[in-house]
Amino acid sequence: MSEALKPVHAELVPAPPGSGRLPFALPDPGTEPLLPAPRTLRLEALQHIAIRVADLPAAERFYREFFGMEVVWRVRRAGQGWEYLPADFDWGTALRTGIVPEYVLLRNGPLQLLLQFAGRGTVFVEPRLVHLSLRVAPETLLELRAEVLVRGYAVAESGEHSFVFRDPFGLTWHVTDLPASEPPH
Repeated sequence: MSEALKPVHAELVPAPPGSGRLPFALPDPGTEPLLPAPRTLRLEALQHIAIRVADLPAAERFYREFFGMEVVWRVRRAGQGWEYLPADFDWGTALRTGIVPEYVLLRNGPLQLLLQFAGRGTVFVEPRLVHLSLRVAPETLLELRAEVLVRGYAVAESGEHSFVFRDPFGLTWHVTDLPASEPPH
């Protein structure tokens, strides 16, 4: 038979300030000031501005004529991926055949507009601005994603190279470390 174990009643006694006996080599607030960690975010570019439109051909025509923008691509969903429509795409033929893009990316210099087709006759009850897209350095992507999670902001999408979240003021942000050559997710 073994002897009955006696409970040990011990109290945790904190190390006295200034003793330098804090775990994990943490600075002792009694002797060293605690400073916030320096933060360096590398924002590389405004990736694009995405807006929802009810009349995609008219919106494309307007932005091409008004801002002198060129079409980068037109895409539509094809199963789980995207189908790029040909460079000689014709809106008249598209409307007759039903093969129409869901997104059109336009560019003039640093300005890129991503037009998202909301559907003909759409009545907008929410903002037409879909999101603002930022291209950042890979390490900044990780830091911002962590910050969004710590702050508890709503995350709509999250992937290896990008995520989408809504800020406290209602703006939706798409943050990525990839160049702008791919259609939206």
